[in-house]
Amino acid sequence: MELNEFLLNTPKLNEIPKPGIKSHFKMAPKGREFNYEINNNLRFAATIMLIYPIRKILHFCLIRRASKNTIHSNQIAFPGGEKYKSDKNYWDTALREMNEEIGVKQDNVIYITNLSKLFIPVSDYLVFPFMARMNKRPVFLLNKNEVDYLIEVKLSKLLSKSSIGTSKIMNRKVPIFNFDGEHVWGATAMILGEARDMFILLK
Repeated sequence: MELNEFLLNTPKLNEIPKPGIKSHFKMAPKGREFNYEINNNLRFAATIMLIYPIRKILHFCLIRRASKNTIHSNQIAFPGGEKYKSDKNYWDTALREMNEEIGVKQDNVIYITNLSKLFIPVSDYLVFPFMARMNKRPVFLLNKNEVDYLIEVKLSKLLSKSSIGTSKIMNRKVPIFNFDGEHVWGATAMILGEARDMFILLK
């Protein structure tokens, strides 16, 4: 998808019905739990898929989380995190967390649309993902306490069938996106799966 085409079609992404679980299921590990309605221990979080041009070629960014003694350490994810009581809403949470983790200032971030919320059983998080854009590549400032390194991916690779495969992770075979050797699976892959399906609907 060309930059000008993307900018022209961006408003349509907010009008397209969200595929939700139909997209999530394609990239979900076998037997994954989706039901959160009876969970009394829910925590709430938000993330952002940030899209921007590098020399007019559309990219989005992911992060490799720093190695810590936590459930989601060392995993590839979107910038994001838990909602604070002081946050006005989930969009506010996503912007704050992105700024804290990779240094992107919210003043230059343009909202595109929300994606379907997703339950993460292993940590009891209900995640509210968003899609946003910037007119130029951000100046990144990584918080090394939270982020090991940044991964910049061409949007065309997300749309390519060749990026979708499987890999053995934690002793089980799971669907993945393979971005130049970076294997994205689990909740992040499921969110990307919905984003991918929405972009394909634009074509």
